[in-house]
Amino acid sequence: MSEVIASKVKYRRPLNDQQVTVLHSLYWYRFCTSKQLAVSLKKDNHKSIQNKLQILEDQGLISKRYDKSYKLQGRQAEYFITPKGARALEKAKPHTTNSLTSKSLYKNKTVSDDFIKHCVAIRNTAIRLIAIYGEQEAKKLQPITKTYMVLFSDYPTWAPDLSLQYHPTKSTTQHYFLDIWDGTKPFFVSVRKIQNYVKFKEEGEWIEDTPFPPIVAICEDKRAQTKLNRQMKRILSDAWDDELIFATTTKQLLNEATKPTDKIWSKIDADDNPELTSLKSLIPVTS
Repeated sequence: MSEVIASKVKYRRPLNDQQVTVLHSLYWYRFCTSKQLAVSLKKDNHKSIQNKLQILEDQGLISKRYDKSYKLQGRQAEYFITPKGARALEKAKPHTTNSLTSKSLYKNKTVSDDFIKHCVAIRNTAIRLIAIYGEQEAKKLQPITKTYMVLFSDYPTWAPDLSLQYHPTKSTTQHYFLDIWDGTKPFFVSVRKIQNYVKFKEEGEWIEDTPFPPIVAICEDKRAQTKLNRQMKRILSDAWDDELIFATTTKQLLNEATKPTDKIWSKIDADDNPELTSLKSLIPVTS
């Protein structure tokens, strides 16, 4: 028995760059599959990083959710960072973690299946958006997760799934609040969240002299999009605020897009039918 214990891998050396990248991905997105982590490491095949993940798991820095039902569903294991992993990450890269998020990591073993699926969907969305923008343009696009937003009053307490920052020039930043409505929450939650954004715009502390972000949503399918468009139109009509911008698309349209100029977003109009536009075109150009 003592030989088995002695043979277990222990944390002996500083984390290398690839290990830090894996831990960062799991810290910011909470749950990721090996395919998603392979993208973070710029690897074509997720099987090529299995040994790397196993080392981190043996060291107790990461763990995973997996049972026999996953294989029947064709579902990959979902990895998550442990509190020990967060401490190791902070030691390797000081000031890249925060106490609020690190405390929440203790819940990773018990969170619901829907929560995990939603985290994976958020990471997939970030990966897809970066792919649409291409290698050069993607450098200007920064998806920010709730893990980061929780530190700043600029964001609503009920934070978006992703805050997108796009930098068309060195001195210009465009912001977007993006949510993924993937069927893991009841429809009424999406409506309440939109209403919460409107309230935050009226009472919150958004960045001074910066246009309020367009509120954009990715819907599971066309039917869900139509329902959400109807509610957004009603909220816009009640708000009487010309600076509010709502837009929706579907998961299918996002997956089919190939370039940033693709008009896959339906911009909601309080008095007319939605207008198809690109994400960048949602924000009016100012001189």
